[in-house]
Amino acid sequence: MCHRISWNGSQVEAGKRDLETINKEIPIMPRLKRTIVDRILVFRAAWRELAPDQAFAGMTLAEFEAATAPPIALREEIVALEKQLEGKKTARSMADQEAANVLELVVNSVRGTPGHGPDGELYRAFGYVRKSERRTGLTRKRASPDAAENVVDADAA
Repeated sequence: MCHRISWNGSQVEAGKRDLETINKEIPIMPRLKRTIVDRILVFRAAWRELAPDQAFAGMTLAEFEAATAPPIALREEIVALEKQLEGKKTARSMADQEAANVLELVVNSVRGTPGHGPDGELYRAFGYVRKSERRTGLTRKRASPDAAENVVDADAA
């Protein structure tokens, strides 16, 4: 049995034993990894186009479409839920900001209330450092010999 294969306008006649030669001559595109949804859509389109009235695996096209609908419907539902999740995260961020503003108002009120103030126990219990516990923050850095040389070099230039 002979096969006629046309590639780029040239005819190649081959028997079964020459199949390896043909496969070497005809470049084959690498098979793409498709998702199940892509495969379902390809099957549906091909079936609809080429054999819409035939039954395969005991199913008509309509039955096949019904049998393969759940993965597509679930993916659409997941996308909708992800959008809802994004909306809830945005709402959470806005609620957090409003709560932070209320916390700031309360701590500022505690600072300004006589009997509590910035040195009181309540201020400390809120997680702040009391005024009497604060250090000055002043640090005196020693001049390193390298730093002194850099100053002299900068003046010389």
